[in-house]
Amino acid sequence: MRLAFLALMLLVGGAAQAQVPTGNRLPYDTRPATRSANPDVTIEDKVGQQVPLDLTFRDENGEDVTVGQMIGGKPTILVLAYYRCPMNCTDVLNGLTDALKAFPPDFAVGQQFNVLTVSFDPKEQPGLAREKREWYLREYGRPGAEAGWHFLTGKKEPIGQLTDAVGFKFVYDKAFKEYDHPIGVVVLTPEGKVARYFYGVKYDGEYRVPGGSTTLRLSLVEASDGKVGSLVDKLILSCYRFDALEHRYSMTVLGAVRVGGILTVAGLVVAVVVFRVRERRRARAAGGPAEGLVAAGADRPAGGEA
Repeated sequence: MRLAFLALMLLVGGAAQAQVPTGNRLPYDTRPATRSANPDVTIEDKVGQQVPLDLTFRDENGEDVTVGQMIGGKPTILVLAYYRCPMNCTDVLNGLTDALKAFPPDFAVGQQFNVLTVSFDPKEQPGLAREKREWYLREYGRPGAEAGWHFLTGKKEPIGQLTDAVGFKFVYDKAFKEYDHPIGVVVLTPEGKVARYFYGVKYDGEYRVPGGSTTLRLSLVEASDGKVGSLVDKLILSCYRFDALEHRYSMTVLGAVRVGGILTVAGLVVAVVVFRVRERRRARAAGGPAEGLVAAGADRPAGGEA
């Protein structure tokens, strides 16, 4: 009991210390959401906003699909990019692929979550989308990903509705004939609501919480309301909350105390059970021979009746 109490106090102390701001920000958070000087090019925070699920696009095979079909009831990483982008979009997709490859084997695209890449250039066609998809599926290299990672193209109207819903603001530069756009990805819930933004081109989670979980992976678990992810992930989310300023998960005292209390009670119950089992074994070992004699004597007739 003393050891359990000491462990709980250390846990609470560690939680309090973890809440102290360190001033260290994540690498992907130090990068601006855009490399443009244009103030109209940015990502407007719309956490909680519902994405229209009935918007129609074309998949890499030229078939009409809806956003809802592509989300498929799973937490989804939405990547807004255009496929002939000379630099930034490729950096985003490469950074995301590196992050996904670092996930555990049992946490993969097409299984626990989906990835949806949508071109915001209405001139691009499914053939180009198919080439991009084949390359990144090959780079990712995990079986089953083809069922959960799609590259879409579409018309101007649904593109505008989708980008507006997630606050993705971009402009077309007529001088360079390229798009000036923000840099980042969006995490959607299985219902298609905006859950979280990740800015920049690196999402491999240099900051890790206990258990090795990255911020992106925990965000997918949290977006699913705990329906995906391991037991360790769910326990971590009981102790940690997402810090919107730091763009990472920080331990909370209340969550740590709650989990610490549960672990302490569980430890005490196990200790009591083990103690009772040992005492019974000792009692049986000490009283076994005597009980045997009494039982044997009970079958004999009294001395005067022999």
